[in-house]
Amino acid sequence: MKLADKTRLDKLVLKNLDLGKESLSESFSIERTSGVTGSLAYLWIGSIVITGSSAPTLAWDNMEAGSITLAARVDGHTQEMTVDSTIPVVIIDSDRGAGTYTAENSVVDRVVISMGTNGATIGELIIEDVDASVGAWDWDYIKAGSISLDATNSFGNGTGINSSSATFGSDISARIVTDNLVDTPISVK
Repeated sequence: MKLADKTRLDKLVLKNLDLGKESLSESFSIERTSGVTGSLAYLWIGSIVITGSSAPTLAWDNMEAGSITLAARVDGHTQEMTVDSTIPVVIIDSDRGAGTYTAENSVVDRVVISMGTNGATIGELIIEDVDASVGAWDWDYIKAGSISLDATNSFGNGTGINSSSATFGSDISARIVTDNLVDTPISVK
């Protein structure tokens, strides 16, 4: 789904989705439209809540958040986030002029959320029971108030806990980071 410049959504809900196509390297991506750069080209989100979801791999980069809470089970992980007390909490409470997007109970190749030069705004991104048989959850260019990836989520490609299946890159900054990730052998198929 392409979000038009300066689009406002009160809520984007992805629930009970099955993702995966053998030839794709990414099953769920958040990205800029091709060729787009600039300081406004971000997806601004009040809160991101992820529950009951799984994929073989996860790669997050280019993000800022007021708080990030990680508690998923992962088949090895790399966490290189920077704690930065100057990162503001993003609050998106006004629903005036906002739309809503919901996708439920569907089987698709992948989910792609892209934004243009002036970005887009979402009050809540709710991801519940979104499972991928192949491909990474590859998210970039997000500025959020809070991100929660709870213990009901699993990411792993079966390579073992000494090889990272979940990567939280060094270009992620947050004011508060709570890391309760659990390395355990997992192979999501």
